[in-house]
Amino acid sequence: MASGNQYFWDFFRLSVIADFKAGAAKNRLGYMWWVIEPMMMMAVFYFVFGLLLQRGGPGYIYDLLVGVTLWTWFSNTVTRTMQSLERSSGLLQQVYVPKFLLPLVTVVSEFLKSIALVLLLLVVLALGKGIAPSWSLLPILLALQLLLAAACGVFVAVFLPFIHDVKFLVQMGLRVAMFTSGVFYRIDEAVPEEYRQYLLLNPLASLIAEFRQVLVEGATPDWGWLAYVCGFSSVFLIFGLLLLVKYDRYYPRLLVK
Repeated sequence: MASGNQYFWDFFRLSVIADFKAGAAKNRLGYMWWVIEPMMMMAVFYFVFGLLLQRGGPGYIYDLLVGVTLWTWFSNTVTRTMQSLERSSGLLQQVYVPKFLLPLVTVVSEFLKSIALVLLLLVVLALGKGIAPSWSLLPILLALQLLLAAACGVFVAVFLPFIHDVKFLVQMGLRVAMFTSGVFYRIDEAVPEEYRQYLLLNPLASLIAEFRQVLVEGATPDWGWLAYVCGFSSVFLIFGLLLLVKYDRYYPRLLVK
């Protein structure tokens, strides 16, 4: 049993490293592209909403940095994780691998890719706003962001081999979520009060708001909303992993090309 566990751990570790390096090898700029892409996205939003439409005020750039950083991490994780079983179809025809490991490999790989962007965000905020005592809570927020991205990615990965059209539904859902999660605006300022609570039921919107509260405002987060994000993410992640275990032996047959 110990040797079996060691085998799966080695597979997980080596797969994360391979996935991490493969992502950089596809682009001429390599690892730098993981920072350049969201920075270009942020620049476009800032030009349109901050300069042309004059929205957000002088501190808008910091709100935008937080929103784009978290959105890029979340979106990339969900998009790549949902296809993790499909990408490994050839491997699954040859050797047995617990299927729940494959989405988790992608989740960890995307987390490693996001570290540089998060560090850049912290440097910019520290230079512009200064470091506040509330920043000591950042590990909790980052853990919740990782948990939420993992939960959504694993959950949709369960169903993609059964219903291929799930991919298109998720892509459409991510587009909608980008405009309803407060990525480039503050929900508590830009949305009428009667609709705010509904938008904040989106756990990503709640998390972005709390990140801004801690990093930009230097204040304590709303622990109620953080508990909501934790509960939502935990339920979906556990449910997704249980389904992956339940249908473990079905996936190789479903993924035969």
